[in-house]
Amino acid sequence: MIKIKVRTQFDKQKLKKKAETATFTSLSEAGGAVRKTAKRSIRKRKKASKPGSPPNTQIGMLKRVIRYDVTNNRTVVAIGPVNEIAGRIWNLHEFGGTATKRRKLKPHRFKVGEHGPIRVKHHGIKTSFARIRLQTSAQANRATRLVEEENERRGDNKPRHYPKRPFMKPALDTNRSRLPSFWANSVK
Repeated sequence: MIKIKVRTQFDKQKLKKKAETATFTSLSEAGGAVRKTAKRSIRKRKKASKPGSPPNTQIGMLKRVIRYDVTNNRTVVAIGPVNEIAGRIWNLHEFGGTATKRRKLKPHRFKVGEHGPIRVKHHGIKTSFARIRLQTSAQANRATRLVEEENERRGDNKPRHYPKRPFMKPALDTNRSRLPSFWANSVK
């Protein structure tokens, strides 16, 4: 019979650091998986999707603004469209609800030398405005006309109703069974 003596050392701080690193990595992988599933569920089409199914996007903006971020304390991952870019519309699609149109712009007759709006095209579709210094009378007239057209488009501020078109919760539900596998054997 052989007798062996073994001494072990347990470094609590080292284990804690390894567990924190593994949690951060696992949360990042889980966030990426849910994000990818959500992006794949959104189709690029002109027509609105049926209520209850993921929303469609005309130019792909909604797909491009979905992000994930592990918080500073490294215990929570936030996944979803970024509000600064996508506005409130994604929240209305996910949960349904009512939104009023934006208020009208202040009417103004632009002159050469002032800063005024121009239309900016995204992927061949006129979607947004930018402000530039107007250098010709044609630009000034066009800027005045753009403000008038936008006010007509905004209309009488009737509320718009959005049915539920969830895309983030179904993405999470789809990946729910995979989530534990991101943590399996992660602390090494």
